[in-house]
Amino acid sequence: MSREVAQDLGLFTEQELDGIQPTGSAWVISNDDPATVPVPLQTVIVSVEGPYTERDRKLWVFLLHAVFDELGKQPLHTLSVREINAVFRELGGEHGTSWLWESAKRLAKTTIEWEYNLGDERVQGVANLFSAEVHKSARAQGNLRFGFPPLLIPILKEPTRFARLRVHFLLKLSGKYAVTLYEILEGFVNRRDGQCRVSIEELRTWLKVPEDSYATWKDFRKWVLDPALKQINDDPLGAGFSVEYTPIRKGRFYDELVFQITKTPKRIQTDKLIKRNVGDARKIKAAKERGRPALLDTDIDRAAQETRYFLDMDKVQTEFWAHWESTGKPDFKKGAAAAFMGFTKKKYGQVKHGKR
Repeated sequence: MSREVAQDLGLFTEQELDGIQPTGSAWVISNDDPATVPVPLQTVIVSVEGPYTERDRKLWVFLLHAVFDELGKQPLHTLSVREINAVFRELGGEHGTSWLWESAKRLAKTTIEWEYNLGDERVQGVANLFSAEVHKSARAQGNLRFGFPPLLIPILKEPTRFARLRVHFLLKLSGKYAVTLYEILEGFVNRRDGQCRVSIEELRTWLKVPEDSYATWKDFRKWVLDPALKQINDDPLGAGFSVEYTPIRKGRFYDELVFQITKTPKRIQTDKLIKRNVGDARKIKAAKERGRPALLDTDIDRAAQETRYFLDMDKVQTEFWAHWESTGKPDFKKGAAAAFMGFTKKKYGQVKHGKR
């Protein structure tokens, strides 16, 4: 759906139709409507180098969610430092705001490289992760003015592959390994088998474990893997899933890990709702292009229920629109859904009672 059509309909942008859009509010902490933001996967982001810390990464994700709709429309964004810190403080952060200015400086000194395929061409890029005004007058005003680099914005707005991070759950995590492992697992949570299979060496690279640290499987598991997983599994409602892992031997040594990720029932419901909303928006777009009102999945399902699912609803829809066109395309006074239900009951009412 184009932005022009979406604005005309008052519904979704093209990114929302593809699922590449935040949900919830960065400013409201809620398990019922969690704040989520799409972030490119490691398959897109080649490397991130700089002095940034685990808390800097949390700030970057939070700010990305807060201004996502403004990306590409204006070079700089302005947010209240006190309001930002209030969210972090509620989730276990500090009371003062000095950390935020220092965090912004470190993010501005960090560089990011990315790589993806565009048709037959491999596109590569490098840029600073962030830019910000951190001088004395900016601090005195109490507002953080910041921006994301222009070259990086298309990667953030339309990533070829992304993980949908739960912002407030991320903010509650402590330790860089827990933060990174959560980000990794979110990239695999929607696989049909719910699995992430990775070599231990590759996982160490993703987690950025120093080469001379936790060299044995026993130490890596005890000091890196298990503590990070415990934080995730201690709050499955916040994460939206729980996870277990199985180490795989190759010869005498453990070589691979298979993570099994299980969504919570509430997460499954939330994902279905997002998918349904996206599907409805696509149907509305297609209907408008054909010059007729839209029938949504929920409308069709109600009619199917009325006839105890005995009908081929695709066939019924074809018959309904043919009837509508043959009668001069009249306006639906009570809406297309009511008209479709009335048509189905009138023509197939006996089917409800098990007669054909």
